Amino acid sequence: MAKAVVDFPPGPSKFSPKLLRQLSREPIKTLSDLVKEYGEIVYFKIGRGQIYLINNPDYIEKILIYNYKNFKKGKRLQTAKRLLGEGLVTSEGTKHDNQRKIVHPLFLPKKISSYGQIVVDKATQMHQQWIDGSIIDIHKEMMNVTLKIICKSIMDYEIDSEEAIKFSSALEFSKKYFKRLQHPIGHILDHFEILPEVSKSRESIKTLDSIVYQLIIDRKKISSTKILKPNSPRNQEEDLLSRLLQAQFTSNNNLQDDQGNHVKGDKVNTTSSPRPMTNQEIRDNVITMLIAGHETTSNAITWTYYLLSQSPEIEQKMFEEIDSILSEVQNNGSKVYRNPTVKDIPKLKYIEKIFRESMRIYPPVWSIGRLVEDDYLVDKYTIPKGSSIIMSQYVMHHNDKYYDRPNEFNPDRWTDEFKRHLPRFSYFPFGGGLRGCIGESFAWQEGILMIASVSSHWKLELVPNQNIKMDPGITLNPKNGIRMKLISRSN
Repeated sequence: MAKAVVDFPPGPSKFSPKLLRQLSREPIKTLSDLVKEYGEIVYFKIGRGQIYLINNPDYIEKILIYNYKNFKKGKRLQTAKRLLGEGLVTSEGTKHDNQRKIVHPLFLPKKISSYGQIVVDKATQMHQQWIDGSIIDIHKEMMNVTLKIICKSIMDYEIDSEEAIKFSSALEFSKKYFKRLQHPIGHILDHFEILPEVSKSRESIKTLDSIVYQLIIDRKKISSTKILKPNSPRNQEEDLLSRLLQAQFTSNNNLQDDQGNHVKGDKVNTTSSPRPMTNQEIRDNVITMLIAGHETTSNAITWTYYLLSQSPEIEQKMFEEIDSILSEVQNNGSKVYRNPTVKDIPKLKYIEKIFRESMRIYPPVWSIGRLVEDDYLVDKYTIPKGSSIIMSQYVMHHNDKYYDRPNEFNPDRWTDEFKRHLPRFSYFPFGGGLRGCIGESFAWQEGILMIASVSSHWKLELVPNQNIKMDPGITLNPKNGIRMKLISRSN
């Protein structure tokens, strides 16, 4: 019997070491070039792996929304389990559903609004320490302040500056190391703990673990007599750690939502028998929320200030909006700024457009990967079981079919009419579907309030002669940071 002929989408004719090198060194450029050359569905091989690059919003919507059960997380996030464990971002199936049920009440609209004051307080503490004319690495500043915000917001925990720097330093090395693990030779070298880079990676994870486990131990001491019983009144100040510790002592059916009602199994898959959550699972969820909850936002705000520094007219228009909403002119002619609040967000329309456009050009998460569980039809092509699918926010966000002059920073493109006619997954900086970012609304609020707070008082000017480069790991970092000169707006 003749063997069936498989109809592959267009793409490089065969695996080449050159393509592997290009993907390792410049993944965004390589994926962008493949789409330009071959179209919306591209097929290529890496070793024995079959890769399908999808750059059509309708196909992406079906994969992430309608047919999501046929896919599991891609290989990059499988590797990230070394750091994140089986937390909300990396877990699958029932475990993911149950974890999302525990975390979800922390990101309901009313709860998110309550975090607004924390964002402004931490932003104010940060920029009040700045000195006019000094030079800062805006990425480091944003990484530290957003870590403090997420700690206080969802865990009611004040992380001090020294601890934040220690955490951020260990995280930074871990990210670089896990990027190295994406390369086949990296997995081989990872077995040799005598190598300095391998040894340091182990120490970095130990550092992160020590901070998280100490936090869990301290909270257990405080909460040992306050763990909620199934029928007890709900603690109105409940945070992430409280909910995770509660899950150690109650079954899935006894967990409570943000209104204090018992969550029933019809909202999630609870077919498996409930069991207590282990310390390891608590650790995995805490470290996942700490990392995912601050890194993406810090990257987004960092890139926003870089773009503003290159666009003086847009920056000036932003200052004018801030001045019209947050400033008061004193008798001597000087301006005094009040702190922004959550109620100001609907008025800060231009800052919202700036932040939206920044995340189009530099999406915090630049790609999503999925592994195919069963043969899957896309257009006229069957993607075989075991294949990998890549969907890149960066590539899609720069598609000139949906964005006029896509490389241009143009917040004014985001009119209500433009948004209405834009296909859903031609813009998806936070992913989408049941596996989309649970903290999306929090990130929008945090970004707008942070920009309004900082830019009320400071203009950030790019230090010349820097080689600004993207560093696409799990998130889209600026390689080597971005140095900026602080110029006080009160002068």
